Parts: sequence; structure tokens; C-alpha cells
Amino acid sequence: MVGRRLLTNIFLTFLILLQALQLDASAREADHIAILLSDTVKSYASPISAFVDEIDMEIRTYNLHGDIRHDPQLQDRLLSVKPKLIFALGAKAAYAAKLWTIEHQDIPVIFAMVYNWQKYNLLNGQSNMAGIASEISPGVQFINLTMFAPSAKKIGVIYSAAYSELIVKKAEEAAALLGIELVERQISSSKDFKRTYRELIREIDGLWILNDPLTYTLDNMAWVEDRCAKDNLVCLGQTRHLTEVGMLLSVLPDMTNIGSQAASMAKSIIFQGESPRKIGVMEPLGTHVLVNQRTAERIGLQFSSQAMSMATKVIK
Repeated sequence: MVGRRLLTNIFLTFLILLQALQLDASAREADHIAILLSDTVKSYASPISAFVDEIDMEIRTYNLHGDIRHDPQLQDRLLSVKPKLIFALGAKAAYAAKLWTIEHQDIPVIFAMVYNWQKYNLLNGQSNMAGIASEISPGVQFINLTMFAPSAKKIGVIYSAAYSELIVKKAEEAAALLGIELVERQISSSKDFKRTYRELIREIDGLWILNDPLTYTLDNMAWVEDRCAKDNLVCLGQTRHLTEVGMLLSVLPDMTNIGSQAASMAKSIIFQGESPRKIGVMEPLGTHVLVNQRTAERIGLQFSSQAMSMATKVIK
């Protein structure tokens, strides 16, 4: 009788230990972060590397390969074991993460590298979304502009109210502090951009290019990149490509810093219980300043040594 009771106790103890081990294994399995990519893009490598280096957790990577319909089972695989957080890179990944967590808002999402993130209404109806903007604040952009082209005092901007009204309002304040007059023109169609530019050049000595979906189109940018130089305008953009193909100056985020910044936000959310909604969308920390020396010479502009010391890359 004693032997049977002993065996029973041993068996029960074994079951309890087995259950505990299963629960612990399940907890460990769930203790990971999902990185969701819009596509296989080289520019994602730097922020991902910085993020992974600073997060002491398992990382599982998922890729939309450019289309949310490319892999119909991807959502189920990502959510089959609930991640502690989703780090979404690119507009498609950010939007997919929003859709996939509508019914799972206990899963935090941090998005980054989404140009004009307001366009996608990523925060609407969501309490689990936070992010890092892909545009440097207007004030920082204008400070750099005054360093490289101090004579540019009247800066034009063409934008759509639906997508860029808030950033233009912020820009008005920043420009006023720096003694810059912002000459604004609204458009309601991308086809209005060229006509509006032709009207605007009579009043300005510089143009600020926004990542606005109605202005920033392939056709408009291919057209304006050459027109700026022909019209002797100091043109300021927010992407590497614009400066590489001929625009004078671009001020853009440091991609490595974006990964580190996202890691810091993730730690605050996971380990300190910070609310994604409270964090909201942060401005990127750190900048890259690209200048095109050829364009400067073409429009008769000479950079000071102080300005050149601020340039991250000079295109010659």
C-alpha cells in the first residue's frame, strides 16, 4: 500500500514537472520579436542590424516580398506564436501589421521607413501602433539649407492639403524663426505640379520638395530635378536619390540610428510597459546631409568650409 502511494506521488510529481516544463517552453517560444519587411530592400539592412544588436531577444523575420497577397499564409505564421512586438519596415509592412493586429492590439507594433506615414492612417483605430517618421523635421532641414545656401530666403513648397498640411504648418513656424519666407501652393492633383512650379519660380529662390504623394511622383521628380538647376533654384529634398540625380541638397535620417531608436522604443514597451499610443510617432534621431557639388557649380553657388564640414556625402 505504501509502495503504491509512493508510486502515485512520484507519478503526480512527474506530471506537475512535465506541465511546468511545457509551460516554460511555451513561454520561451513566445518570447520573440517579429520583423516584418515590405520587400527585400538593401536599405533595410542597416536598421535591422542595429535593432538586432541592441535587442537581447529571439528575432524572427518575415517578408511580404512587395505584395501582401504574395504569401497568404504569412499572417498565420507570424501570429501562430504571439510575438512580443512587431517591427515593421516600409509602408506595406506597416499597413499589413496594422491590418493583422486590428483584433490583436495586445501585440505592439513599431513602424519605420514609411514616407509620409500619415497617408496610410496607421494610428487610426489602433492603440498598439508607434513609429519613427522617415522625414527630418522642417526646422532641421531649413537650418541645413541656410548653412549651404544662406542667400535663399524665399522658399517655395508645393503640397496637397490632404497629406501635408500638418507638416507645412510646422514648417511655417520653423521658417519664421530662421528668417525664411515660405511661399506655399496647394495642389489637388499630381498633374498640377508642373504648372504650379512654373508659376511659383517667379517668386522664389529655392524649392522644398516634400514626400507628398501628389508631388513626389516619378514623373514630377524626373522633370523637376533638372528644372531646378536650369532655373538657378536651390532645391532641398528628403531622399538620397534626388541629390544623386542632380538636386542640390537632401537631409534625411541616419538609417542605423533608426534601428537603434526602434530598439530603444521596443525595450520601453516590452520591459517597462510603455504604451505605444503614448509614444506615438517620433522624429528620427541623427541625420545624413547630401550635397551635389556639380549642381552647386552649375547654379553658381559656393559652399563655405563650415557647411562642407556638415556634409555626410558630397556628390562630385
